[in-house]
Amino acid sequence: MLKIPKRILSHCNGENMAGLRRRTLNGQTSKEADIMNTMRIKWYCGTIVGILLLIGMLQISWVAAQETPQEDTTTPMALVVEPIPSVTHGPISGEVHATSVVLWARGNTPGTLLFTLAEEPSLESPVNTAQVTVTEDADFTGKVQVDDLKPGTQYHYQVVLLTADERSAPVMGQFQTAPAAQTASELSFTFSAGIGGQGYCRKPETGWTIFKTMLAEHPDLFILLGDSVYVDSACPAPPNIPGAEGPYAELEGFRTRYRYHLADQHYAAFLAQTPVYTTWDDHEILDNFSGTTLNKLHPQLFADGLQAYLEYWPILGPEEEPQRIYRSFTYGAHAEFFVLDTRSYRDPIVNWDPNPRTLEPKTMLGADQFAWLQEGLAASQATWKFIVTSVPLAYPTGWPQPEVDGRDGWANYTEKSGYETELMALLYFLESHEIQNIIFLAGDTHWPFAISYDPDRDGTPNLYEFGASPLSSIPLAPPKQLDPTFNPTILYAEGEFQGDLFNFGHIRVAESGEMTFRVVDWHGQERYALTLQPH
Repeated sequence: MLKIPKRILSHCNGENMAGLRRRTLNGQTSKEADIMNTMRIKWYCGTIVGILLLIGMLQISWVAAQETPQEDTTTPMALVVEPIPSVTHGPISGEVHATSVVLWARGNTPGTLLFTLAEEPSLESPVNTAQVTVTEDADFTGKVQVDDLKPGTQYHYQVVLLTADERSAPVMGQFQTAPAAQTASELSFTFSAGIGGQGYCRKPETGWTIFKTMLAEHPDLFILLGDSVYVDSACPAPPNIPGAEGPYAELEGFRTRYRYHLADQHYAAFLAQTPVYTTWDDHEILDNFSGTTLNKLHPQLFADGLQAYLEYWPILGPEEEPQRIYRSFTYGAHAEFFVLDTRSYRDPIVNWDPNPRTLEPKTMLGADQFAWLQEGLAASQATWKFIVTSVPLAYPTGWPQPEVDGRDGWANYTEKSGYETELMALLYFLESHEIQNIIFLAGDTHWPFAISYDPDRDGTPNLYEFGASPLSSIPLAPPKQLDPTFNPTILYAEGEFQGDLFNFGHIRVAESGEMTFRVVDWHGQERYALTLQPH
């Protein structure tokens, strides 16, 4: 606060001014001299006080400048707090061949996922390492192929996320490489479909315990037949764990649902210890979608669904077609798997089969995939050929009105909108080339089943279809009628609407080639079993 000195104030008060006025320059008193003195005094006092007031104002302005924030006209600098690196999801192994594997994980920040492999759990003697950079562009997911492995060997591995100056805690996994193609070894694998649909999401009190039950079977492989997420279905909370309520129709929502699923403790533990092969069905994007239709009408929706699916599974397509889902692999001398993509290339679901004007057959696989399947089956030396299809052969599917909305599976049944003509061409190819021991593995139905087919009606089944689902979505009751075109016989089917028959299939191939198919429910109870001998 400004203070004016008392000495100055005393000279400028009225009493002292009167005294000053009586003094003249030569000591004389006169009216004129009095006026001159008064003017000088007023000028003197006014000037001094004015200067002091100006100084005071400057002081006040300076103090205010120190106490009051000034407006910042420069571009503000964002305060960036780097998260502590961690592996949030995974690890998962897939595409397990005799000498290679694809490993997958997700981090929480940009960095490098480093995988270290060894034959002993302690990892004291690493045999291989691999790394992949993760960025926000792929939601911090990464996958890498590891080569130069030994056939039929158990491997343990860890993954860490590295940033410029930090390293995450390690997360462990394990897998076993496939036997060499000529080795007649035992094989055990599980298969099913349908996770988190129709509100059957992650319950906080249990989670998906069916994967704990499946892990107890100690499978070498898990075949996921599609509907690995239901992005078009809600996961209400409560009663489910919150975080991915949905439904979703864009990339970030799709990623949210994948993260939500893979965070389940039982599911994560199962995938960390069991190699997985996946294909997709419709609910990874939209119920009953056709890739050709969706890609034309809503190309971004199709692209987002495919991107999220490929980001979150350990799939590496061929270099010339990195987004290709269909592929094949062998597991020893007794098994070869042909994993189909029944969504991306199919004709519009409402189309008739065949086209009534051109008589061209309707396709589910597309010309390239169909030719690839024929060539692979003809060249296969495996005892059993497993064709992985996300939709069933003879069960009539389609919702809500098949007569209007079309058939979603292979069968036409009472309508003309299935894909029977293409299936007929495939079965004719198998017969004409004398390809035997064909097993179709099917999802989609929401009930387990076993069907034999005798298309040439000679009294001997030519092939079998085994179905298992759901893992965790609404159970349904199987219809009593099948499409009769290929002479099917229901060997087993069970389920009820809104029941609790969550299930998976389990197949064991012995060293002799004998195969046993079982249906196992989520409690670990065997519901059905069938043993077949190869021809």
